[in-house]
Amino acid sequence: MSETRLNRRTTKGASARSGRSCGSCTLCCTHLDIESEPGYSTLLSDGTDIAKPKGQKCRFLGSGGCTVYEVRPLVCREFACDWLLGDKNFKESDHPLKSRIIGVRGVNWHFDVKV
Repeated sequence: MSETRLNRRTTKGASARSGRSCGSCTLCCTHLDIESEPGYSTLLSDGTDIAKPKGQKCRFLGSGGCTVYEVRPLVCREFACDWLLGDKNFKESDHPLKSRIIGVRGVNWHFDVKV
């Protein structure tokens, strides 16, 4: 199991609790490993698997964001980074695109991204 993969943390209610949203951030779509597990699908309804290794851009990420957003698989629907969840270690000003840090279950991943 990869340490940077998208994991079972739900976005359901995350923005309602924290008042935050991803906005234009796609760090999880471009930097994290997306792995399928039994019972936790990375498949689109047509059977296409979106699984990918870390550091590789998701092939469904376009210039305007996710091109399959409305039908994205469960692994994407339920992911929430620590900033989005309003984790106490991430202030509002620590948005991942500004801080270049994405927190996943208390582990912070630093990225050299152009903002």
